[in-house]
Amino acid sequence: MGPRLVLLAAAAVALTACAERGTGERPVAPPVVDACTLADGALDDAAFVIATVPLAGTRVDSGFAVAGCSRTFESTVVWRLIARDGSLLNSGFAMGGGVDGPGPFAFTVTYTAAERQIGHLEVFEEDVSDGEGFPPGRTVLPLVLQP
Repeated sequence: MGPRLVLLAAAAVALTACAERGTGERPVAPPVVDACTLADGALDDAAFVIATVPLAGTRVDSGFAVAGCSRTFESTVVWRLIARDGSLLNSGFAMGGGVDGPGPFAFTVTYTAAERQIGHLEVFEEDVSDGEGFPPGRTVLPLVLQP
């Protein structure tokens, strides 16, 4: 992820958090970033997982959409949603890009939470190499889980 994308994402999260705190209203979401086109060929030979939707800090309800770009072993992107107390709320997998190059992935996350809380969505590639080579790609997004 380039410095410009990191800066834009950080600014969007900061503005979202400030706007929500100040008015109680949800601000308009910034435009969705397509990670598959951002790389401009730089990620064609690398393993990675980049989740771009939702943005970190977003308030989500059960059934929220997740999207991004990946290049993983056997095109498999694994995900899990973790509650504030560390318990697993849900998990699954989706298909993305693989040996032929980067490709988009998308899935929906359902969960049950008794109270509003900060949770973490982990989107990653499982390590099938037993720790050899580079660490597998991973995106961890803190989210506000609505009951």
